[in-house]
Amino acid sequence: MAQDIASPPRAAALARTSMPERMVFPAPEAPRGMNARPEALIETDDCLGADVCYDLSLRYVDGQLRNPAFPADDPGGFDDVRLRAYGGLVLDDQGSPVAQDNPFVAPVVEIAPGDTFRLTFENELPRPRDMVLPGEAPGGGSLSCIGEPADHNAPHCSNFNLTNIHTHGLWVSPLGNSDNVLLTVNPGIRFTYEYNIPNDHPAGTFWYHAHRHGSTAPQVSSGMAGILLIRGNRQPVLGAAGWALPGDLDVILPRPEVGGHDLTFPERTMLFQQIAYACRWSRDQVAALEASGTPRDELPVVGSIKTDTETGAWICDEGDVGMVEPGPVNAFDQLTPTAWPASGRYTAINGGIQQEQPGAVAGRVERWRLIHGGVRETIGVQIRKVETRPVDALRTRLSEGSEGRDRADETVEEFCSGAPVELVRVATDGLTRPDIRTGSEVILQPAYREDVLVSFPSEGTYCIVDAESAAQADINVNDNDSAILGFIDVAPAEVQLEGGSGADHVLAILAQSIEATIEDGAARDVILDDLSAGRLDAFVKHRDISDSEVSGGQTVGFALNLKPGGVAFEIGNFVPTHVSNGAPFALVDEAAYEASRIDRVLPLRGVDEWTLSSFGSIAVGHPFHIHVNPFQIVEVLKYRPDPGCTSGTGGTPSEGAQGCSIDPNDPSTYIDVSVPDSIEPQYAGFKDTWKDTLFVLPGYLVKMRTRYERYIGDFVMHCHILDHEDQGMMQNIRIALPDGKGGFDGSMTRHIAQDGD
Repeated sequence: MAQDIASPPRAAALARTSMPERMVFPAPEAPRGMNARPEALIETDDCLGADVCYDLSLRYVDGQLRNPAFPADDPGGFDDVRLRAYGGLVLDDQGSPVAQDNPFVAPVVEIAPGDTFRLTFENELPRPRDMVLPGEAPGGGSLSCIGEPADHNAPHCSNFNLTNIHTHGLWVSPLGNSDNVLLTVNPGIRFTYEYNIPNDHPAGTFWYHAHRHGSTAPQVSSGMAGILLIRGNRQPVLGAAGWALPGDLDVILPRPEVGGHDLTFPERTMLFQQIAYACRWSRDQVAALEASGTPRDELPVVGSIKTDTETGAWICDEGDVGMVEPGPVNAFDQLTPTAWPASGRYTAINGGIQQEQPGAVAGRVERWRLIHGGVRETIGVQIRKVETRPVDALRTRLSEGSEGRDRADETVEEFCSGAPVELVRVATDGLTRPDIRTGSEVILQPAYREDVLVSFPSEGTYCIVDAESAAQADINVNDNDSAILGFIDVAPAEVQLEGGSGADHVLAILAQSIEATIEDGAARDVILDDLSAGRLDAFVKHRDISDSEVSGGQTVGFALNLKPGGVAFEIGNFVPTHVSNGAPFALVDEAAYEASRIDRVLPLRGVDEWTLSSFGSIAVGHPFHIHVNPFQIVEVLKYRPDPGCTSGTGGTPSEGAQGCSIDPNDPSTYIDVSVPDSIEPQYAGFKDTWKDTLFVLPGYLVKMRTRYERYIGDFVMHCHILDHEDQGMMQNIRIALPDGKGGFDGSMTRHIAQDGD
């Protein structure tokens, strides 16, 4: 059932208003295990007045996922799984309805600036009280989900099947049936979202995923995410004082299927996910162990996660079904900070584990759209050629099973020994970069997107590698060994390669495309001059925010603290102070999420400079994400030297220590690590870049600016480690009219969980 990553997820079925007033397509017959309802329909009369419409359902789906810890022909080589997944009508290349290629990968949604997009969504999951939970009741028998938590930030079974949809990164209204994550679509409810995409919306790489507070982490960890692309064909317009109207990057990166272009850029869109399924001990299995002589004090708890007794990795026995469900003691026992690294699971690409994809040709420049749609792993994407060992030996190694992540690192070192292919980064979080960034690795934190141009220098087989990362850079705060995520076969070059390879070759091809696609001669000359300087200013939709434009400021401090009642997931503000412990700021007003509280009221047309950092007794980084309006990074300051430094005045630092001349109480010594040649690869080259998500490490100050444009209403900002968000690391934001009331007499926030009656 695993999908070959050579084939991206199918595009969603689209209906245009030029179609007849009513057309009904019966859903295709679903492959065994997909659980698709044969009567599912897409009814275009629901889409009158819309440019694009789409039906999507949420249901349990059965299938299999490859487990690389075991040989492919071993009973443990493929795990049976039952996961919450999005299903929708999709079309083949001829426009005929077909089944989804992979039941766990949502169809691709493609829309254009100016479109009205209607998405009719139906929650077909059982109501909380009808759920059958892992574990057993005190008197025996199955557990059921009863009641609701006293604290809505506490993980609880009642939330797992409540949902909604967030169009991550879109610049649209957060109100009503638009990108409103403060509503709940309960089981049995059918609801139509309507997104009015403005004419000036940037084209780019976005995604959609579940976002109902309390269920976001388990649902995204089940795979509830999809690719959302906005495609544009706007030519840049040159004005007297610069770019009057920026263009779309798609113009100079035409796809082969568009037609009319001699030079094209094939696309590969890759959705990276950590699907955290686990198999659990049933009462019958525990009873069988007891009958076989296992001492009572060594018996597993009914409903607990099955693990290997030696490695601790999660296992599934023959006949088991892996799921993402609330644990009998801790509803989030599959979603703890240590769970994913311990699980032994692998990051999937488009629903496939370590899949091979063909279709690449040496010298041809491809556009790769990389989307981190997972929850619990930092991914360092590298592409390395298989050089020192035969490719067949690699295939054999992968089919034999890696016997855990330790051997995965060994496999990378043994087989993927070629120099990393240069990756040319042209867009970040769906927005064109002002400058082109070239390097051998792209670091993806949860919710990051990167558009990179790739050209393979020679034929052969290349590994798509998740490179090892240091503990500080990893969201799990552990040393992450490298692993193979997939590999790609590259055919010989179609013509003799000239002018070298790598980034130089990519930029030369890009220049040829600009010559062929930009219609206005004066604009073309400026774009080519910019390209020679490594810039793409003609395609940056948001203008720089100057010092004089800033009208206010915000501070955000993420805090993960051990308290008497357990771990507190909070957000506060911070103020300057002078202390000797390396933290020159004091966190104030920290609190967990409260649905009825508006934490920040911000004026429409205001411009704020935000300063962010991470605090807490548990020193970890947090990916900051804010809805609706993107932000421009001003600088990222390292204000605290690494622990290996002996003092703020220098000394003899340990190997790898950074910024040892920093004095936390002297801002003049802080180091801007967002510059291209930064000492911190996490932030290198982010200066002046527009984003909607950014990893905020402790010991660093992130300064960014944002405009509150066009849209009023209530939405959220939060940590994109989604189990942190579900447990309270989120705030409500209101963009209001300048009188502070937003045009409303009462609260615009409603966030009430109901049982679906």
